[in-house]
Amino acid sequence: MVRYGMVIDTTKCTGCSVCFGACKDEFVGNDYPAGSNGTGTGATYYSKAQPDAQYGYYGGAPAANGTGNGSAWVIPGQTWMKDVQVVSGTSPNLQSRFVYEPCMQCSNAPCIAAATGGAVSARPDGIVLIDPVKSVGQKNIMSACPYGRIYWNSTLNIPQKCTFCAHRIDNGQNPKCVDACPMSAITFGDLDASTSPIAAVVGQSSVLHPEYNLKTAVTYIGLITGTEEK
Repeated sequence: MVRYGMVIDTTKCTGCSVCFGACKDEFVGNDYPAGSNGTGTGATYYSKAQPDAQYGYYGGAPAANGTGNGSAWVIPGQTWMKDVQVVSGTSPNLQSRFVYEPCMQCSNAPCIAAATGGAVSARPDGIVLIDPVKSVGQKNIMSACPYGRIYWNSTLNIPQKCTFCAHRIDNGQNPKCVDACPMSAITFGDLDASTSPIAAVVGQSSVLHPEYNLKTAVTYIGLITGTEEK
């Protein structure tokens, strides 16, 4: 049986954020209907559109000193592929890594346990999806994730997150971030297939925050311990 996973090599990543931009390009403003068989869970959608940040001002521009004039509004966006820079050591001997964090696609997913009415489920291939119809109003799904990888869409009143681009996978494609990465820092494939590209690198990888004990399908090469700058 197929079990999808992702290995992100932080020694290759330059922090260019192309994966972040590719995710935005794929999901901002785009709904992905699934149909009764598309996800294996009976859901009507893989995902509803990811909101992008929108900024504006009631009654004029911000003050010249950049502090704003009290009339600013913002509709917060989401970062389904979030970048975190980790810095270790002391100057001038510093070491830095960029750690990009999608949904970890946990085998022991706390979001599934927190959901009611089957609002979050794992497909047979391990991909965890939030049903945008069943999850309406369930903000506890967002707060259940210790990685902070679930966001709240206040307009639709639903939790949202990275789907591993399940709609693309079911069409024989890779997740968008994998194909977009110019450094080939993201390897994707079937964790249970010895001939899959991921099989050659997964043994060198480690889990981000193993203390959570969630058996994540996303692992990393070259993680360092240090100060996180988000």
